[in-house]
Amino acid sequence: MKPTLEVTEANFESEVLRSSQPVLVEFATGWSLPSMMLGGALEEIAAEYVDRMRVARVKLDHSPNLGLWYGIRCLPTILYFSDGEVRVGIFGTTSKEAILSQLKPVIDSRRISEIAL
Repeated sequence: MKPTLEVTEANFESEVLRSSQPVLVEFATGWSLPSMMLGGALEEIAAEYVDRMRVARVKLDHSPNLGLWYGIRCLPTILYFSDGEVRVGIFGTTSKEAILSQLKPVIDSRRISEIAL
């Protein structure tokens, strides 16, 4: 099974907005160089954080309305959804380390709240 999930307009609500786990979603095209450069980093994050979040991809050339709904203006754009809401936005090509450093505060705060329950 692939560690990342392909999300479309048809399944976005069920796979992302209603997910019991946070979801890191890349909005991009499957064929652009920046998207291809980011792909390996997202695969690694998906494998390493399988117990804390899901990683999904939206190909905007197949699901353009999702790009309109979320105001995507830069490709690739990564949005971190938790409880159906966007918590973090990361724009442009970046590294795995940069993605994780921006996600660390929300991942850590979620773990603390889960431990407190």
